[in-house]
Amino acid sequence: MADTKQSGSVRCVIVTPEQTSLDTQARSVTLPLFDGLRGVGHGHSPFIGRLGAGEVRIVGEQGGPADAVRSLFVEGGFVEVGHDAVTVITQRAVPAEKVDAAAARAELEKISSTRATGDEAIDAKLKAEDAARALVRTATR
Repeated sequence: MADTKQSGSVRCVIVTPEQTSLDTQARSVTLPLFDGLRGVGHGHSPFIGRLGAGEVRIVGEQGGPADAVRSLFVEGGFVEVGHDAVTVITQRAVPAEKVDAAAARAELEKISSTRATGDEAIDAKLKAEDAARALVRTATR
C-alpha cells in the first residue's frame, strides 16, 4: 500500500467472518454509524464506533478517478479509525452493484407485512425493517 502520510489518503479495510471484502486507499470514507453518518479523511481523530445498517461510501479509490465513488452495504458491526486507516468489521458486506433492488424491495414489504407481538419481537422487526430500508437505499442510488 502507498504511504498515507504522503498521499493524503486513508486505508479502508472491510472484513466479514468469511473474507476481506475490501482493502484499498481512498480520499474519504463515509460510514453508517448506528446514530448517523460520519465521514473520515486523512488525519481524522481516532475513534471506535458501532455501525448500523447502511452504505459505506469510498471516494477516490486508488487506481481510479479522484472523484469516483464505490459503495458497499453493511449490516451492523464496528469500525475503528486511527493512523489514517478505517477498519470495518461487519457480518455482511455487499457491493452496491450486486444488490438486487427488486428483491430488496420485496424483502422490505415482506418484513413490513409481518406482525410482531412482544417487546423483543417488535424490536427485532424494527431492526430488520431498518436494515431492509438501508439495503433498498443502497440499491437505488
